[in-house]
Formats: sequence, C-alpha cells, structure tokens
Amino acid sequence: MGSPQVATGIAQDLTVVLEERSGRAGRYDPMPYRPRPAASSPPGAPAMTDPAAAALAVSPRELPEAWHGAAVWTEVAGGQQAWRVRPEHLARILSADMDELSRIPNGVRLEVDTDAAALELELTTEEAYGDAARRVDVLVDGELVATREAGGRIRHLIDLPGRGSRVELWLPHSAPTVLHRAVLHGASRCSPAAPRGPRWAVYGSSITQGNQADSPTGTWPALVAAQNSYELTALGMSGQCQLDPPLADTLGAAGPDLITLCLGANVYGAGTFNARSLPPVVIGFVDHVRRLSDAPIVVMSPTAAGPHREELKNSAGQDQRELRAQIHEAVEVLQREDPLITLIDGSEIITTQEMHLLGDLLHPTPEGYRVMAERLAPRLAAVLG
Repeated sequence: MGSPQVATGIAQDLTVVLEERSGRAGRYDPMPYRPRPAASSPPGAPAMTDPAAAALAVSPRELPEAWHGAAVWTEVAGGQQAWRVRPEHLARILSADMDELSRIPNGVRLEVDTDAAALELELTTEEAYGDAARRVDVLVDGELVATREAGGRIRHLIDLPGRGSRVELWLPHSAPTVLHRAVLHGASRCSPAAPRGPRWAVYGSSITQGNQADSPTGTWPALVAAQNSYELTALGMSGQCQLDPPLADTLGAAGPDLITLCLGANVYGAGTFNARSLPPVVIGFVDHVRRLSDAPIVVMSPTAAGPHREELKNSAGQDQRELRAQIHEAVEVLQREDPLITLIDGSEIITTQEMHLLGDLLHPTPEGYRVMAERLAPRLAAVLG
C-alpha cells in the first residue's frame, strides 16, 4: 500500500497535470490531431516493426481530450499515472488504501476516431487484489476485438482495421497501472471521438469495481455504459466505499448527467456506522453530491449476499437486511424534497435465490455482472427518460 502522504506530495511537487475536461456531452469540438512523432522505446526494449511509417503518439500527454475516466493524470518516472480521485481530495481522506485504489485505472480509456492499422501499447501493471485478471481491452466501433494480458511491464502491438473507426483502449480495471506508450501506426488521421452519450458517474464497492470480471469491459458499469451509450466515470473502491465527503467532491467534479451511488456493502463489512449514525450519514452524503450537481441521483442498496451477511449481525450490531432498510428509509426522506432522487433495492438486482451468481456469496461472477447490467441498464435509462 502507498503512503498517506503520497497524494499530497503529487499535488504539490509535480508540475505536469493533465486534467480531463469537466464539461458535459459536447464539451469539446474534436479537432483533427496534428501528428506528433512517437517517442523512441526505452533502451533494451524488444524491437518492433511498425506496420507503416506514420507513428502518432496518443498518450494523455499528447491527446488529453481523448482520454476519459480519470480525474487527473500525473507524470511519473517513465510514464503517466491516472488518478480516479484527485490528489487534493485524497489528501483529505488520509487513507493509504484509497491512494492505491485511486491509481487503478478502472474505467479509464482512450477513445479516438482513426484509420490506424495498429495500436502499440506499453504499460506497467502492479499486482492485483486476489487473483483478479490484469488485462487491457481494445474495441472497434463498439465491438471487442482484442484482450491482452497486462501483468508487470508489457508491450503489445494490436491490429486495427486501417479504415475510419472508433477505437477504444480500456486500461486494466483491477491494479495500479502506469502508461508508458500509446502509439497509433499507419494513421493518416486521428481525433478524439465524439461523446457517445450522457456522462455517468458511479460510486460503490468492489462489486462496482468488478475485480471478478474477465477484463475491463466486463464490469457491470462498463456493460451498462455500453448498452446505454454512457460516458463512464467508474468509482468502485474495493472495501473503501465509506461515504467519504471528498468522494462527493470527486463525483461533482466529473460533471455527470447521471449519478449512481451503490451504498452499504462496505459499511456492513467494516461496521463503519450503526443504526443511529447510518441514515444521517447517507442523507448528508447525498446532500453533498446534490450541492455540486443537478443531475438525477440513483441510490442502490446492497445486492443480496449469503446468510453470513444477510442474517449475521456485524460489529455495529446490524445484519445486511437491517442496513438495507435503513438506506431505503434515508432515501425516502430525501425524496420528499428532491424528485430527482431514485431508489433501487439492490436485493432485486441480485436476489437471495441467485447465490449461483456470486462466486463467494458476495462478489458476482462474470455472469453475475452480466445479469446486473441487464437489470440495471433499463432502470437507469428510464431515469434520464
């Protein structure tokens, strides 16, 4: 785990910070990319034959408008680091675990329109939690065309159609990653892809982070975003969805058109709040988000789990059924004054009769994520109308 001081140091000491644009859909005019020669590979790197003479560097340094899902990028030794939570917000949480989770590029992706013939990629991915997959995905016009392993320092050359296409590169969803190179070969043109739809920010636990997915586009938020044509900001934080106020600031800074808050799983696991403190904390967190955004807010309570959570009281004296009911009660209070708040009962998304969808009676399997997405996508679409 990183040091609690790492975020403060980055905020103070690094001079190159590439910020993702915070406006809504249509926030930029995708101007044609002016070709910039790709930097040479590090000494000792294996030789790689370019499929064409043109080599266009498209890392966040060269083409920041084409990268999505990160609050900021910072320069690190030999590459660039995505942060899902801004360093100044992390400095107010004081958690080494949150520092590390923020460096996991879950939902972070490149989106370009190009006629490139290949994508060259070089990155370093740290160890993942448990046995979570460390992979990258490449999509062409919405279809998955390549999945590649991403453990340690790797280089890949991935074939592209060589015709005008929307190309997406999704970074690993399960482990901290540094991007060293992203280069398009054989491209006569390249521009940031137009937004594919509303901006959607989702906050939650490891279930939302989706560590059990086979690859980055297999998490339930990525699947919902694909089905509903959303521009995703994914803030699943394994074990750390503790309603930290700076996370409300991060959600607001994303400039979303729709916000989803998946609350309760980590509060149960850590015994963070009891029956007295949880309802006002939920109300306060949602109120904080509302002060920063006029977007519709969907609050989802925990999906069903095994009897070790549904029936067993935690260290704060609640079982998950009681905790779920308290979240529902808090949201109902909010709905009296805010018609743009919607409640989803998580036990309807994964039910107590569907334990086969949970590999460990808590976290969904890849099939479980697909079921969640199938059930949540229409409900979220209905909120935006």
